[in-house]
Amino acid sequence: MGEAEITKIGIFYLHDAYTEEAAKELSNFFTKKGVEVYFKEDIERIESSDRALIISLGGDGTFLRASHIALDKRLPVLGINLGSLGFLTDVEGIDINSVAETLIKGNFYVEERNVLKAIIVGESKEKETVYAVNDVVLLRSVTDKILQLELTVNGMNVGRFRADGLVFSTSTGSTAYSLSLGGPIVVPQAPVFSLVFVAPHKLSVRPIIFSLEDRVSARILSSGNFSFQRDGEEIFKLGLYDRFCVEKGEYNLKIVHLKQKNFFEVLNKKFEWGI
Repeated sequence: MGEAEITKIGIFYLHDAYTEEAAKELSNFFTKKGVEVYFKEDIERIESSDRALIISLGGDGTFLRASHIALDKRLPVLGINLGSLGFLTDVEGIDINSVAETLIKGNFYVEERNVLKAIIVGESKEKETVYAVNDVVLLRSVTDKILQLELTVNGMNVGRFRADGLVFSTSTGSTAYSLSLGGPIVVPQAPVFSLVFVAPHKLSVRPIIFSLEDRVSARILSSGNFSFQRDGEEIFKLGLYDRFCVEKGEYNLKIVHLKQKNFFEVLNKKFEWGI
């Protein structure tokens, strides 16, 4: 691949001295190579193109926020880890100069990951649609009574459940909140999503895996002011008789990799999962 592979790059980061310096370093490099650079505030101006991508500078939280922009723009995103865990990001910050050289030469490949679409139908609000890379979460607060829900799958009644909340997770997000609740580790390419309950009232209520062809609907049957979250960010407050549906998103998140990535190697390095 030639040096004209990438013509536009958006650099997304959260402001602190270290990331500011890294962003300037990247910007100077790409500008000298004739690449248009858009910083955090201007990324929305990038037009969808097969010669544009977004770079996330930071940890997993920053990468998720950058991914939402990438999804909206239908652009690939590369994560450079400047945080602590960096499970979702592709490379460590110490490699930032070699990363820039590799990108400009077009020596990378793009992997597609499934995302979830959640459609919220409130009793007193218009229908809203949000997309999640990791998970869609509904939680009660400490002042709310236990959350009671009615679930259906593809229009078929599943049952009623009592819990502190529930987490719908993508394969990518299986190693996030879902994992801490006892949910399964799922390889990122698996065409599934999972549901894990938070502190369910019955011991018999276990995590469940759905096909990406499934559509799961949850209706709230208890009074309260419940937090509806997408990728760790609260989007709405939901209450009695509000409903939301979870299904596969119409398009995938495109993640840039500079080399073949061993998912199990990452598990062992970040979580000490294996020997």
